[in-house]
Amino acid sequence: MSKTSVVVTGTVIALGIYDLYAYSIGGVELSISRFMQDAGLNSPFIVFTVGFICGHIFGYMPPRKKN
Repeated sequence: MSKTSVVVTGTVIALGIYDLYAYSIGGVELSISRFMQDAGLNSPFIVFTVGFICGHIFGYMPPRKKN
């Protein structure tokens, strides 16, 4: 795995663990989903930026052509 793959995978796992912990301690109000919902209602640019970045990370990229 490349360094980028390790960082992205680690970040997703860490956010998932945090979300599970926050949900079990404080309920839905502390979850990442609630934060994104509130942020989207107050400032849609935040949600657009996260979606744009995710689209570039997880979107299809054609393989390199061999010379």
